[in-house]
Amino acid sequence: MRLFIFTFFFLGPFALFAQMGEIHIQQDSRIDSLMQKNLAFNKEKHGVDGFRVQIIHFGQNRETAQKIRSQFSADFPELKTYLGYNSPYYKIRVGDFISRLEAYKIQKTITKKYRGAYIVPTTVDFEELTKKESF
Repeated sequence: MRLFIFTFFFLGPFALFAQMGEIHIQQDSRIDSLMQKNLAFNKEKHGVDGFRVQIIHFGQNRETAQKIRSQFSADFPELKTYLGYNSPYYKIRVGDFISRLEAYKIQKTITKKYRGAYIVPTTVDFEELTKKESF
């Protein structure tokens, strides 16, 4: 009973006199110009700095890389795969992530089936990010 009286008399007035209002944010116009410059820079680069998970890299055997890419797409259809060639290796990378934490979550899932998967920094396409955010 004492707890109820204490709560009612000492904390009750704060709830009764809560103020309602509007918040107006005033920001420097230079912030908008910096955001526009950053957007233009990223469009010129055709993407933003991000991460993908590289599941494996091979020698010069493109057919083997394509087979593993197809198998991966069957195992994880929600992730987009990319096959790249950086002499002398074919590399299979998956996903489009802005933060390393997002990539790490997927890497933990992928590693259960594809051991040795690791996160690599890359440029992530705008279109892929907007598709992912629209879901």
